[in-house]
Amino acid sequence: MAYPFILLPNPYTSPSTTGPGSAPTPKKGKTKDVIPSGELELATLGLAAADAWDASPLSALLWYSKAQLRTSATAFKASIKTADAAGTGLSPAAQRLAELDELMDRSLKFVRNHLVEAHDTKKKAKAYYADFGLQADGQLRSARPSRAEDLAKLVAALKTSDYDEGKYGTAFWKKILDEYKPLVTASSDTRSESAKATGGKNQLEEPLRKMLRAMRQHIKTNFPNTYAAEWRGFGYLKESY
Repeated sequence: MAYPFILLPNPYTSPSTTGPGSAPTPKKGKTKDVIPSGELELATLGLAAADAWDASPLSALLWYSKAQLRTSATAFKASIKTADAAGTGLSPAAQRLAELDELMDRSLKFVRNHLVEAHDTKKKAKAYYADFGLQADGQLRSARPSRAEDLAKLVAALKTSDYDEGKYGTAFWKKILDEYKPLVTASSDTRSESAKATGGKNQLEEPLRKMLRAMRQHIKTNFPNTYAAEWRGFGYLKESY
């Protein structure tokens, strides 16, 4: 009688981990960053940690001191306010500039119509576009500093034309120019200040984060049995700031 051949597992080798019944390889755990992502929350944690460290026997780290942590947190909090204030200044001016751009684009057709009437045909009228600050398409340039220059040229040309007293003549465009040009200058300055303030804030943020991560590990190393309570005292385990 023939007996079926059965392959028994080798007791001296480890079981396969690739078969269908094998346990999956455990995934590496993802470490949660306990440092808050919000800027104000980060500054608040930094100042809370600085206060707690001042009252704690915990020693200084090799690469930063108690005073340096406080200075870093204080500077970062101040930079947030500076950047927010600079950013806030952009909105009203930008909105008004957009309104004036729209008004100009809508009203330029009256200038073009005047040129056609004065020179009989649209083709002849286009020959005078440059004198009035207009581009080949009959518009002012889109970049605002350039547009302000074109607008000044338009006002000067209208002043010496027979359309000077018209509804969309010199007075109309001069009023726009008087508001538009200072707004363009102020907006450029504000954007520059906002960019500087934001850049300064970003340069201060990452060093503070590194300090706070290092401080958290420093606490755990020095208080192996009570580090959770110490973390809480330093502000790390707050659910909100």
